[in-house]
Amino acid sequence: MVIDRLQAFLGLPVKFNDIDVHSPRLTDIANISYMEYLIKLQFCLFSKEKILLDLFQIGEDEYLQIKDTSDFDVLTDHPQLQAYISDALSFFAKDSVVFDSKSQSFKANGLEFINKNNYIHFISIMKELNAVSDESTGVKKKTAKAKSFQDRIDFFKKKSQKKEDALEIKDILSILCSANGNGIDIFNVGNLTIYQMYEQFERLNIKESFDRLLPVWANGHLSGDTKLPEWIKRTKL
Repeated sequence: MVIDRLQAFLGLPVKFNDIDVHSPRLTDIANISYMEYLIKLQFCLFSKEKILLDLFQIGEDEYLQIKDTSDFDVLTDHPQLQAYISDALSFFAKDSVVFDSKSQSFKANGLEFINKNNYIHFISIMKELNAVSDESTGVKKKTAKAKSFQDRIDFFKKKSQKKEDALEIKDILSILCSANGNGIDIFNVGNLTIYQMYEQFERLNIKESFDRLLPVWANGHLSGDTKLPEWIKRTKL
């Protein structure tokens, strides 16, 4: 783990180069929409492959020309990309972030925030604060190209829509609100950060597995090699 798990559990920001980096609260995400949050998060993960191939749909021949160039250098070479990333960073820093061409870095309050030398560490922090696994940020195959940057972003949003049988954030929140004894209800659930939501959902799933198997175990119906799962244990988040 890169972040302090206690700080994240309590909803506190993580310091990075003296700038606060937040796991956004669910009300903040709802205010911009979940899809917009995913877009901003993708920009903050600084993967030229995922952004340029999946999001902006550039041609593979064009991508091969920059394949071996640093992700940071590629993604800060275009003014529009600089603007998109600055806007995304501003959301998670809850402060105005701008790209400084002279120092080739992103700055907040005049302080150097992210540069070529530290952006990899920043990515690790972002992944942990937003409960992102490497699998969940995988690149999808390219389809039809869009004409403009904004068209491509709109296209990405449509392509990112979840399947009907998948749990959306709203469903996870509804489950947490319906669980007994956690103090989470419809009136305060929006105050949770995205990290807290996934951490609590993970804990609830562990506890639910225990509660379901407990009566089976108590009645002697578990096979000899099957153990009752322990719910008082460390979570992955």
